[in-house]
Amino acid sequence: MPIIGNKKIIESLERALEKKNLAQSYLFCGPEGLGKFLVARQLAEKLTGGAGDVVNQNLLVIEPEVEEKDGVIKEKEIKLEAIKELQKKFSLTAAFQNYRVAIIRSAQKLNLSAQNALLKILEEPPAHTIIILVVEDERKLLPTIISRCQIKRFKLLSDEELGELFSSDLSNKDELIFWSLGRPGFAKDFLRDIKKLEERRGIVQELRDIFSASGNDKLFLAEALSKNTPALLEKMDFWIILLRSAVLGQKNFLSIDPEKALKLIDKIEESEKIIKNTNSNVRLVVENLILVF
Repeated sequence: MPIIGNKKIIESLERALEKKNLAQSYLFCGPEGLGKFLVARQLAEKLTGGAGDVVNQNLLVIEPEVEEKDGVIKEKEIKLEAIKELQKKFSLTAAFQNYRVAIIRSAQKLNLSAQNALLKILEEPPAHTIIILVVEDERKLLPTIISRCQIKRFKLLSDEELGELFSSDLSNKDELIFWSLGRPGFAKDFLRDIKKLEERRGIVQELRDIFSASGNDKLFLAEALSKNTPALLEKMDFWIILLRSAVLGQKNFLSIDPEKALKLIDKIEESEKIIKNTNSNVRLVVENLILVF
């Protein structure tokens, strides 16, 4: 799969690979949908001599499990056991004298015990091993982990770069570019499944409905939204984008006083932090949020 954007990062990794001057640990950071994991995977396949659907014994991918409990969907934290499995994998000799590579996807989900165990590996990494941490928010990692990684910051693409992915004769090309949000992964989602665009339009309508809903309707909506935390946080990010576009006059999605929009953005960001960083009741947090719309 071709990778769009962030050419400097890709070229630097290719040079390091060619010169056999790779770091033993990398931190790929940046928003979702920029191709961080795809770049990590392609680098790992080159290092381990494996590709495609073939079982690659030299590559370990660690990522959060998703659990559903009482109708609520959440990503679980990555626990110590996963890092112990990594240690076990790295203790083996790589097949055909290739590297052994571990990719930790959503590494911000590593709990403290797992991070401390990972730190010990980073401090004394076995020969011919490389660890790639893929994160959206590196602030949740221990500073000592970050300091031992070579950091690659992935950036959003320009509208011009994203425009190259869409046919020039598309009547809704500007809308597709807007909803891609600088992220080629989102753009490719639209190309694969046009229903994704309908989902974005649905979020716009849902936000409009929140503004006009009664107090009781808002409470029912809060209960429904709180049942899927990952989807809720994604929607909240989109609400912020819609409100910012209204403030800047970029798109005519919402009719709202700019001052109120800015206050709502602050309230949404505050609610996101509470949901992400505490064990607060998600439904109550959402109720307190949408009742001020």
